[in-house]
Amino acid sequence: MDRLLYPFTIDKRMATGALNDDRVIVSDQADGNTLYNKGYFGKPISGGGLELELYEALHLQESNRLNIIDENRSALTRNEMMKKLVIQEPRMVVKYPVYSEMRSRGYILKDASKPADFRVFPRGGGPGKSPSQYWLVSKAETDKFSIEEFQAISHRINQIKKQLITGLLDEEGDVTYYDITTIDLKGTAKKFHLEQSIKGTVFGDKCYLDEDGIPLHEQGFFGHQYNGGLQLSLVETLFLIEEGALTVKNGKTAKTMEQDTLWKYADDIQKDFPLRYAIYKDLRNRKMIPKTGFKYGTAFRSYVGNPDEYHAEFMIQPVEPEFTCSWYDVSRAVRVAHTVRKTFVFARNTKNGPVYLRIKRKTP
Repeated sequence: MDRLLYPFTIDKRMATGALNDDRVIVSDQADGNTLYNKGYFGKPISGGGLELELYEALHLQESNRLNIIDENRSALTRNEMMKKLVIQEPRMVVKYPVYSEMRSRGYILKDASKPADFRVFPRGGGPGKSPSQYWLVSKAETDKFSIEEFQAISHRINQIKKQLITGLLDEEGDVTYYDITTIDLKGTAKKFHLEQSIKGTVFGDKCYLDEDGIPLHEQGFFGHQYNGGLQLSLVETLFLIEEGALTVKNGKTAKTMEQDTLWKYADDIQKDFPLRYAIYKDLRNRKMIPKTGFKYGTAFRSYVGNPDEYHAEFMIQPVEPEFTCSWYDVSRAVRVAHTVRKTFVFARNTKNGPVYLRIKRKTP
């Protein structure tokens, strides 16, 4: 049976492009000009006509703007074109749906150099008319999220003064967009000052102070007040010992706990204590006020200043340098942060110090 008649026929009201290896060529000059001028599709050919990338041609075919024929002038179906596209580049099974979805939003997209997939021009803009607005990275929900990868991507794209946007394709074909970038956290908290060191006693994973410990909370928002005294976490306790503001003893043995002793004690109780402490200390040095983020599913919630005056703006999760997780975990954390009006941040503890990677939902 003639394939021109079944299952797909050429619509003569649309432009026609011929498949030529890894490109589709629109030979008719008028049709080529129309496709380029109304969407910046393809690249004009010297002497007339238009050269389209396969993914551009497929999008135009799906939009009922282009017929695609092979060397025998037989019409190619959408599935045949998709097969050729994925053979050409396997990642197009993810990249193309994200490309097409952004196109449907009115954006012009062109190829980008690594690490991005596409340059995205602002609505109303285009090549030669305006600079690109975003550099787009495409991912599937089944991919792994690597903090090392995205820190490198963010750094590279920030270097060229562009905005990174990540399009995450789910198994139903919907795309969720994320703004993922490194940030330089800075707070406004004032340095606390005490005339002399305060004494505390460690029981379990807490350090307890009498009423003379209240100034630590009043000046630096350390701990939690209870029954006229103050209760500190182990990260707060170690930080205050290092600052010379606190001396502690073991509640069971009554022995003084020096800095090294408390470190080993805390590490035995909380296996991620070194990681948590590195981030806690860095946040304090950045004049931030970190407090527990347990109710939000993270190690810390963090204020930029006085918690009596500021909303806790960030949910912060410390992670190791080579941390990976599923995109489901990322989606869940960002959704929780959005619900409680906070911003989710991964704190990557590198050999050069912590690096903070902010992740937010974005609507292009």
